Amino acid sequence: MPDRQDYTAVLVPTMPYHQLRIGEYIELGKKRKLFKGESIYASAKELDDLYYFYVEKGQLCCTFTKFTGEPVALFYRNAGNAFSVEYAGIASLGKFKMRYVATADTVVFGFTQAGLYEICQKDPEVFYEFIFNCHMAFGQMGHRIADASVASAMQRLAFWLLKLCAIYEPDASGAHLLPVKLTLQQLSDLLGIHVTTCSRLLAQLETDGIISRSRDAIKVFAADRLLDSE
Repeated sequence: MPDRQDYTAVLVPTMPYHQLRIGEYIELGKKRKLFKGESIYASAKELDDLYYFYVEKGQLCCTFTKFTGEPVALFYRNAGNAFSVEYAGIASLGKFKMRYVATADTVVFGFTQAGLYEICQKDPEVFYEFIFNCHMAFGQMGHRIADASVASAMQRLAFWLLKLCAIYEPDASGAHLLPVKLTLQQLSDLLGIHVTTCSRLLAQLETDGIISRSRDAIKVFAADRLLDSE
């Protein structure tokens, strides 16, 4: 069953979820090293094409190409986690590509579809883990779309914070401590808010005594007041 770390990673997609068992089989995979800024662009078609990658070290960001040609970040995969590349070119259409870009020096191990199938036959837990991994991506993208669909920028931020408060129980004073490791730019990208606007809204919530911020966390003092802030 997913734990609190997993649920946090759904809403804070830069953060890792629990370490996956597929990492015990890296000797059966193909090792690849990437420097920061290098990317994996692959489209698995045949059974012997690399399809499933385990991240041993570093971090990668799943990106799609916007109309302007710039990448938009969907979610991240950290050490101990895994990801699937696109299948049969479904995600990349014309010049608008899907890529996994290393945000730091990174080491991954790739498994072919056939190789993954063989491992799953020997160790069914890896198969159920693969299903979990797919649903992590579904959850991360789905919540991002839902959060960004709200018209008001403040309501987007409040909606996102309220979901995190549902994961972390309040302390005796009623405050929720949320271990959020996001840069201001990453948060603004996640919610589809201009970075200047995002900074102003966070500052407003702090001035109103609703939250406080540190580098690694956001403390929500009054979750019931979040949706009243405009």
